[in-house]
Amino acid sequence: MNNKSIIAIIILLLAILSLVFVYSISETDDSPKTAITVSSEGPIPLSEIIDDIKTADYYKGYDNETVAWMESLGNKKVFVAPDAFVVMNSWDARKIPTQYICDAYIDEFIECRVLENHTIGDVKYPKDVLLVKDVDYLGQEMHDLQGS
Repeated sequence: MNNKSIIAIIILLLAILSLVFVYSISETDDSPKTAITVSSEGPIPLSEIIDDIKTADYYKGYDNETVAWMESLGNKKVFVAPDAFVVMNSWDARKIPTQYICDAYIDEFIECRVLENHTIGDVKYPKDVLLVKDVDYLGQEMHDLQGS
């Protein structure tokens, strides 16, 4: 082999190692986890939440950019929190028990990393839209509905 071939191979190897290094740094996430309380009545397909935002009167005036961003997320799952839609992949959604009960409701406690936070906009019942990952299930609490 001549010197030009050896130099080309070394440059190629350095480029590959650089890409691997950059990828490993970007995938390392030491950000703190956030505690969130969600309803046990989920997960809901993200497409259903998007359709509801687009058609329900109480979301009239929604932020078009937020809905376009939500549509770009693809096939995700949603759990509803009192003030947010918590969007995650199917794997993380499986970690949270789903229970539908009468005369009570169940709060599910999770911790997760919030990747992005958007708002539905200036609507009657404003909510944030949180894209999360690395969900840890912490437990639940059941609440009886008064008068039942």
